[in-house]
Formats: sequence, structure tokens, C-alpha cells
Amino acid sequence: MTPARETELVFRSTYLYILRMKFRALAAAAVVALIPISLVGCGSSAASGGNTSATIPANATVITATDGIAWDAKSYVATAVDGKVTITAKNDSTLPHNLHLIDADSVDVGLSLTITNRGDVETKSILLAPGTYQVICTIAGHGNMKATLTVK
Repeated sequence: MTPARETELVFRSTYLYILRMKFRALAAAAVVALIPISLVGCGSSAASGGNTSATIPANATVITATDGIAWDAKSYVATAVDGKVTITAKNDSTLPHNLHLIDADSVDVGLSLTITNRGDVETKSILLAPGTYQVICTIAGHGNMKATLTVK
């Protein structure tokens, strides 16, 4: 009975060894599968909207998001060149933000700038008629990010 028991134990220990190896392989595969997911937050800011190496055009009106969920000023003035206004959004905050312009009829004029990370900068030009526009961030909880843009 002893030899059978040794064979049985050897078989079980081999079986357990194989199971352990399968578990290690599965665990390693799971870790490898999770690495790309965990690196998503480490991607470059260009992929997420803003760009930290962008040069701000000289004629741009710069609107900066600051800590405390606010813009850096309550009002801005932009001068249209051939009807176009250049707006630059800059993120000096630890939170992600976006910038939208709303006209006097409460309609979004179609400008959307996304600045996800601190240091992100995004610039766009848009045709705007002279007048007053509201600058907002549409991210939930950022409702106090309101300012006025006057286009001349």
C-alpha cells in the first residue's frame, strides 16, 4: 500500500504543480492585460485634447483655468481679425476642463477646447460677430466657471 500511496502523492503533487503553473500563467496574463489599461491615464496630453508644447499665437485671447474651479478673469476682450477670433485655453489647474462660448441667445457657437491636464494648451480660431459671449466649462460641477468675452 505504501508504493501506491507514493505514486498517488507524486501524481497529486505533480497535478498541484501543474495547477500552480497554470495559475501563475493566468496571473501573469492578467497583469500583462492590465498594464495598457493602467497606462491610459499616463498618455500624452495631446491625445486627450490639450498640448503642453503648443505655442500661443500672438493675437490669441488666452483664457486660463485655475485651481478652485475658476477662470483667471471675469471678463476678456478679443479683437476679430477678418471676422475670426483666436482663443487659447490654458490649464493651470489640477482638474480637467473645457471651454465653450455661448452667444446672447444662449446658443453654443461651436467652439470647444479641451484642456485635460495641468499645462495643457489648446488654440482654435472661430468666426464671431462683434458682441458679448459667455465663457463656460461644461464639466459637471464646474458651473461656477463663467466669464464674459467681448468681441470687437
